[in-house]
Order: sequence, then structure tokens, then C-alpha cells
Amino acid sequence: MSGYPIMMHLQDKPVAVVGGGRVAARKVRRLLKAGARVILISPEIAPAMHGLLNEGDVLWLQSKYQRDMFNDYMPILVIAATDDERVNQTVAQDAHRIRALCNVANGSSANSDFSNMALIDQPPLTIALSTGGKSPALLRALKAKLADDIGEEYAVLADWLGAIRGLTREANGSQPTRQALYEDILDSDVLALLREGKPSEARRIFQQIVKTGTPR
Repeated sequence: MSGYPIMMHLQDKPVAVVGGGRVAARKVRRLLKAGARVILISPEIAPAMHGLLNEGDVLWLQSKYQRDMFNDYMPILVIAATDDERVNQTVAQDAHRIRALCNVANGSSANSDFSNMALIDQPPLTIALSTGGKSPALLRALKAKLADDIGEEYAVLADWLGAIRGLTREANGSQPTRQALYEDILDSDVLALLREGKPSEARRIFQQIVKTGTPR
């Protein structure tokens, strides 16, 4: 079945990760970047994980997973990332019992409520890719191609556009007018100049379009 793609806002939200290996470390790193409060459950953790304990809000429960451990913390999201299929299944069952969404990393999709997508991260841009599990090889190829095509210049322009969003609403009330302005910016030399390492010239043209609606 096809999924429903979303971007979850996890700032200050409790999320449980069960497991202490490299896969769990990747999940914890991404969750901390999203501002989540992480409950990490594992008797031992990989060396890469130790550095993460001080990078955000992480509560490490240094224990094997026990039945109903989530009841005291009530995470809204649970990730099972152990190398024991039976433990992962128990984690998924307990997550569903408290109505939390669960993902079993590298496991059967039958126990997972969602799957993770391949990401191209150029803050504030995040591009997520999925083939619905049909072809990891194709997914890797698509990610590599898009990562080459979408450089830092897009992130810079996204910041600039975000900064003027409220101003353009006040100055140009109609949506078609605002849309035309954004299209003028995208059709101009702004992106090309940013790509060439000429931010001052790109910024000048950008501001001129915002001010007058023309690129020159």
C-alpha cells in the first residue's frame, strides 16, 4: 500500500528508541535534530551513541527492554532498533497498546506504522524520497542524483524567500500577484549567481525583484 507522507513536528515531544547500535544511533541523531525528547532503552550503547547523550534531551534507561516500559513515559513515537526480532515485536505491541506510532528498523513492515524515507538535507530544505520498498537501489540512485543537482544555493534562496514571505503578503495581497513575484525570482539569475559563488550580486537582483517586480 502507498503511504501518507508527513513532516512530524517533534519539538519537546517524547520519543522512545529501543536499541543501542549504529542504527539506533542514526535514529537518535535525527530525532535530536528535530528537538525530540528521547527515551533510549538499551543495556549497552555503541561508542557513537555516547556523544549524543549530551547533545540534547536524552534519558538513557540502561536496561534490557521489559514489558510495558513505555507506560511511565508515554512516547508518541517508538522506534524498535534491536537485533532481536522477538524484542522488536514486543516493543511494537507495547507501542500500539499506548497508541504510539511504531517503526521496526530493518524488520517486517507488518509491525511498523510508518517507514523512514531517504533524505536530502539542506536546511531549511528537506527532500524525502521513497519507492515504497520496491527498489532500494533505485532509491539510492535517485538520492545521489538529486543531491548533486540540489546544492547549497537552494537553501540560501529558501531562507531569503522565507524572510520576505510576510512582507509580500502585506504588500501584494492577492495570491496570483505573490506567485508571479516568486516565479520572477526563480526565473532570474539569482540561483545561478549563488551557484557561482556570487551572493552579493544574487542578493542585489533578488532585492530588486522584490522591490520593483523586475529582475533588472
